[in-house]
This record gives sequence, C-alpha cells and structure tokens, in this order.
Amino acid sequence: MVQLAPSMSKIGAPNLPLQLDRDSIVPLYRQLYEGLREAILSGSLPESTRLPPERAMADRLEINRSTVVRAYRELVADGLLDQRVGSGSRVASRKRAVSAGERGASVPWWVTLPPWRVGEFPMVLGELAAKQEPGRISFVQGVAPDEPSPLVELAGSFARVASDPRFILSYGDSEGYEPLREAIAARMRARGARSVVAKNVIVLTGSTQGITIVAQSLAEAGDEIIVESPSYPGALQIFQIGGLRAIPIPVDDEGMRVDHVEAILRTRRPRFIYTMPSMHNPTNVTMNADRRERLATIARRAGVPIIEDDPYGPLASHNETPLLALAPDHVVYLSTFSKTIAPSLRVGWMVAPRTIVDRLLMRKQAYDMATSLYVQAAIVDYLERGYDAHIEQLREELHLRRRIADEAIAKYWPNGVRAIGPSGGFYLWVATPREMRARPLLDAAERLGASFLFGEAFFANSGGDHNFRLALTAVRRDEISEGIRRIGEAMRSLRG
Repeated sequence: MVQLAPSMSKIGAPNLPLQLDRDSIVPLYRQLYEGLREAILSGSLPESTRLPPERAMADRLEINRSTVVRAYRELVADGLLDQRVGSGSRVASRKRAVSAGERGASVPWWVTLPPWRVGEFPMVLGELAAKQEPGRISFVQGVAPDEPSPLVELAGSFARVASDPRFILSYGDSEGYEPLREAIAARMRARGARSVVAKNVIVLTGSTQGITIVAQSLAEAGDEIIVESPSYPGALQIFQIGGLRAIPIPVDDEGMRVDHVEAILRTRRPRFIYTMPSMHNPTNVTMNADRRERLATIARRAGVPIIEDDPYGPLASHNETPLLALAPDHVVYLSTFSKTIAPSLRVGWMVAPRTIVDRLLMRKQAYDMATSLYVQAAIVDYLERGYDAHIEQLREELHLRRRIADEAIAKYWPNGVRAIGPSGGFYLWVATPREMRARPLLDAAERLGASFLFGEAFFANSGGDHNFRLALTAVRRDEISEGIRRIGEAMRSLRG
C-alpha cells in the first residue's frame, strides 16, 4: 500500500488521504484518478490548487510517470483539471467540476465500468496502428510482409475447395475441420511432439482466442500467473481484463530466466506460466535447449501448466523443440497461420492435454461455435501445395530485412542505442540510453513521419521507458532504411 498525505501540503492540500494498493486488480492509474477525483469533488483539493508535476508525483508514489500522466489526462477529460504550459496542472474552477460531476451521474452505468473490465491496451495499440497517413512509415503492426505473397497460390486453394458449396459453407465441427487437425498433428509430430494426435487439436479463430480460452479455464480473478517481461501486449491485455495478477520474469539473450521461475515457485503457486519461447515478441530471442528442458521439468514437478505461445515457431531456422514435446501433459500449445500466411484468415490452433481438451472445447463453442470451414479447407489445400516453399521464402525475407535494418542503424543512429535480439524475426527490440525515453522519441519521430511501438505496452506492471519495438515486416522493404533514418534524426533532435 502506497500512501500520500503530508507531502501534499506543499501544493495546498494537507492530509489528503490518497492511497494506492499495488495488490489490487484495479490499475494504479485508475486508483490515482479516482482518489484525486474524489478529493476535487469533495473540496479537499480546492479550486486552483496546483498538483505536483507528473514526475514529482510519480517519485513520491514510487510509480511510473506514465501512470500519473494517464490519471491527469483522465481528470482533464472530465473537466476537473486544467493543464497549461508554464503553470502545470491545477484544479479546475468549481463550476466546471460540478458540471463534470453532473455529467458523470447522467452517464449509463456500463460506460463507467473501470478500465480493468474493458481493457487498457486496445486504445494504445489501436491509436498507433491507425496512424497510416500518406508518407508515414509505420513500424507498429506485427504482420507478415507483403513479399513473398501467398495470394496467388492461396486463391487457387480457395477456388479448388469451392467445388462443394453446400459442405464448405456449413458450420463445421467446433473442434475444427478433421483434415486440418490431422495435418497440424502431423506437423507437430515432425517437430518432436510425437504424442500429438488430431483429437488433441482444436482449431481456433486466431491464436489470441486460445489465450483467452486457456486463461479463463485455468485461472480466476485475483489469481497469480507468471509472464515474461517484456511480453506480448495482446496476452497481457487478456490477463488484465480477467483480473489476473502477473508475476513478471525477465527475458535475456537466451529467453525467459527460468532460474527466476524456479525461485518464484518455492514460495508462490501461480496458476500457469505464459511464455513465447521461439522468436519471442518483442525481443525476437529464442529460449535455449537447456532452459526449455529445465522449464519443462519445473512444470512437471510443481504441477504448474505452461501456456506455450508459438506463432513464430514454424519460421525458426533451427526448428527448436517445442515445450509441448518435453512436457505434453503440462503444456497447452498455441500457434497460428496469421504470421506465416495472413492475419485476415483468422485461423490458429491449440494442442491440449487430453485431461482438459474437452473443457477448452466447451469454451471455444461458447465463443463462436466453429471457425470458418471454408478457410480451414483452403488452408489444408495450401499446406499440401505451396506452404512449405512459402515458409522458406519468408525466412529469407526476414533475414534480408534485418540486414537492411542493421546497416541503416549503423549509418543513421547515434552511439549508445542498442538493437537487441538475433536476426530472422519480425521484430527489432531497441534499448535507448538513460537520457532518451521512448515516448518523447515517438513524438519526435512521428513529426518526421515514422512511428513504432513504445516499450511500456510490453510490460505487465512497469518498465519499457527506454525501449521500443520496430516491426520490420510492417513496411515495404524499400522503406526500412528511410524509416530508420527518420527515427535517427528524431534521436539527434532529442539529444540536441
């Protein structure tokens, strides 16, 4: 519990009872917003009272500055706070505050649900992903590159399977199209997961659906879970909406620090471990063989299930053994065709132990009954005809894009900025010097016509102030160097 009382007297509000509970499932920024809002409407913070600067408030509460920024921004939107350059943040006039309170009372209850019920990340990710103005080079979305394109071969597959429209336009089975499940099982066995058969496979409408299904099936609001730090924002969003409490585990050049997981399990009992061991998003690192063996052993001994999120595994050059192969009774495996073919297909899959596959299937049925049979049948045809050749071309393209990026970084970026992670993936994870924060850098880069995803979106609790992610696949190949040049210019402008 963090309290702020006497220190507030410096801004004209002695003994303000402001408390933040780090163990609450309500985000810290929302707690701060609610506390300040109540103080303003009750008169504890009188009109024209100046609140501490964002950084000072963050230091006093021992929280991230972005948390304070967001709380203040919500108060400004409510008409309770005025922010002006040179005068800081001051409590708005009583007339504005009262009208804001009246507006709040007239709003339907479902509009005022706290953000942990409706999610925080969609606003951040959606805003950035939508910035596709002409001339902007946006390294935001993790989508497959425009080249090599599977479109011609895939169109042929759709045409071939359309010969029986009565069948192909029906619902299909909830667990998925049998030939596709057989094909997936065969490919998983080829990667070392020899126990996988079609009855363990559930076809999903995107692998993110699988993360939701598993999280809701294995944990309840208030439960602790282990996540990597940094991690995939889509998964963090799902866990946050579900009220799950994340225990972050750092990631280094060899993947998740499994020794930290072992230490956590000595004293705590998380409901599951979420990991992306191959071509990790956002760092692009791959967990080494020793850590995979150790993590599988830990899961078996502690009886803690692992959610293995593996959207990029089929693209790995060395075809690393999935965790599913090492602990088949303790791993729920997820993957997708979104990264290897196209995200618009919305087809992924789950491999689950027989002990829980029926429970997971029931949740899948509740969500959407079944994944598109037409698309599943077309994918089966494509797997037999052009998929493997496409994967090889895609691997070559990813390495080429990274070489272009590395050359541009060496040419245009100042010393002290580090590009982390090996070649061959979708992403480039960047660490900036202490004096250069990612959000101001993004603002400067956007003014020059380039954008990226700042690091804070990838951390469950706090962190990422000095990191950002470039999705090298999100732009045309010939735009990579120019986009990096613009970001380098933004870096120099901040240093200047």
